[in-house]
Amino acid sequence: MRCGAKLERKKIGPRVRGVCPKCEWVAWNNPKPTAGVLVERNGRVLLVRRERAPYKGYWDIPGGFVEAGEVPAKGAMREAHEETGVRIKIDRLIGVYADVYRERTGSGYTFNVYYAAHPIGGRERPGDDTTELRWFDIDALPQQIAFPGHSRAAIKDWRRSRTT
Repeated sequence: MRCGAKLERKKIGPRVRGVCPKCEWVAWNNPKPTAGVLVERNGRVLLVRRERAPYKGYWDIPGGFVEAGEVPAKGAMREAHEETGVRIKIDRLIGVYADVYRERTGSGYTFNVYYAAHPIGGRERPGDDTTELRWFDIDALPQQIAFPGHSRAAIKDWRRSRTT
């Protein structure tokens, strides 16, 4: 990555990792942080339809990758606004979930932080990498949810946190 030499496999701690024999750079394969938000209004939750792969055409929780130096809650608010036009206020943390970004190809680990929120303004419109947005009844969510490895767990925990 740094000097262009071919990485060699080397055991570091409990795992085998790619290590550069020239500059000693280590490919740690750390997960990338994401932040998402379940926005609720009048017993309905806002989802977006994905414009791009992976999961093109599937419904998704508004969210995306956290920028360098960005607090996850701010990333969730930014992503929600970019994808829906809606400005939100974070109500609470739902949970944190480890997963793989491109689940079908097995590449790209993620560390996913989800929040519950409510809208405080903005103008609803699909944006960024979405083709459509829709408010769904909480008990009638679509079956085709993007990133089911962590999205379904976040939805389950969000539903549970609404009643306690």
